[in-house]
Amino acid sequence: MASFEKRVYQSWRVSVAGRPDLKKSFEKPAPTKAYAQELKDSGVDNAQVKPFQSTRWQARIRNKLAPELIQTFPTKAMAQEWAQAREGEIVKRQFVDYREAQRYTLGGLLQRFDAERLMALDKNHPDRSRIRKICRHAIARIPITTIQPADFAQYRNQRLKGGYIESGTGADTTPWAPVKGTTVKRELDLMSGIISHAGKEWKIYLAINPATGKHTNRPDKQTGDERTRRLADVHHDGLGEKLKASVDSARRLHRLRQDVAYMQDPEITELLAMPQTEQQVLLRACRYPEWFRPRKKDVSAATVLARSKKQALRPVKARLRKTGGLWAIVSFAIETAMRRGEMCKLRWEHVHLGHGDGYLELPGSITKNKKSRVVTLSHRAMRILLTRTKVTEFVFATNENTIKQAFKRAKVRAQVTDLRLHDLRHEATSRLFEETTLRAEEIGQMTGHTDPRMLQRYNNLRPKEFVDRVAASRKRGK
Repeated sequence: MASFEKRVYQSWRVSVAGRPDLKKSFEKPAPTKAYAQELKDSGVDNAQVKPFQSTRWQARIRNKLAPELIQTFPTKAMAQEWAQAREGEIVKRQFVDYREAQRYTLGGLLQRFDAERLMALDKNHPDRSRIRKICRHAIARIPITTIQPADFAQYRNQRLKGGYIESGTGADTTPWAPVKGTTVKRELDLMSGIISHAGKEWKIYLAINPATGKHTNRPDKQTGDERTRRLADVHHDGLGEKLKASVDSARRLHRLRQDVAYMQDPEITELLAMPQTEQQVLLRACRYPEWFRPRKKDVSAATVLARSKKQALRPVKARLRKTGGLWAIVSFAIETAMRRGEMCKLRWEHVHLGHGDGYLELPGSITKNKKSRVVTLSHRAMRILLTRTKVTEFVFATNENTIKQAFKRAKVRAQVTDLRLHDLRHEATSRLFEETTLRAEEIGQMTGHTDPRMLQRYNNLRPKEFVDRVAASRKRGK
């Protein structure tokens, strides 16, 4: 049942004859007097303060099928029209309460989801990083009840283009780097999911979800959006010659002096010039970084003698080398298909080594999807674990950023391009398909892929390997 009440509001108005731009209204006398005094101090002496009354109509709806609704309008006709429409929606069970949604901007909604649903995750979790990035954008300041699909389309185009974009905190002096379509798609899908979650769990209703693919088109797929990078069987020939010519580029990597002449070691240059796989040269760059570091060309006799004595010594074992950690991590990633974060959080209590076999029992607390899984160990993976010293409770006592930066420097040394550390997970998954007879669901159980479609994306068979497997599978004589 709707009721209507006429209300009279007392206000004060400051006006100046011939100056309509200075006219202002206030609800209380104190700010009215302050504004009038401000005009007088600025030289305006004819400011007039007059009280006036305004009439408004308040509509109130009480119904057992909906919460109490109150709205104020300038005229009674508008209040009656609004009340009739709301009562009709209530009777037809079509009423939607938008009052809770009016309290939020898009940024506030994302931050609430981060605080309530993602707080248990690591601060560098992809979804939490995306939320921080989106909240820097101007779209985060738009009220959730007024946001339109065009706002998300504009956000999509700006992220793809990059450049200087107005941020949520004002003008952004740092240009945004352009990103790929898959990055923008994940951000739009995240916002769409959070808006949908708010309607289901928090009673924050919207007429439509403007971030869904139905209302906001996703970027078209481009070349390189889906990673298919594998380690090459034969690395580029002539690496030794390229290392000779790369002394200038190595000056910045190794902080070499500009006024000193450098050269590569002839023996190491000859060794690296031999044909080798991309995995071999990458692991050598991780394990022996000094091989790729140029030496001074003009040295004293004492330096030559010291170098000869060092070469005569027995090489230090891998497990005792200070620079052997990255080599072990890269090799372990190729053998187990584990993620970088999972390897950093791997503890010795998760390792089970037997006689001739072994496995890792990863708990849900360290996996990305929070589901525990078992990772079987190859002989090479077991040897890597057996050579690790148990200094701490962690198998690899390092962090994700350290691995990322060290791997980036190793790629520069090895002249390897377009390779990411996560591509090693693709490599390991593809090798499980190529070298074992496990079914797809068994491989997914080991790698942690719960969606068969995602597992298929990580299965990047080489053309020759695929042809050989098809030929071997044919019946004899066919």
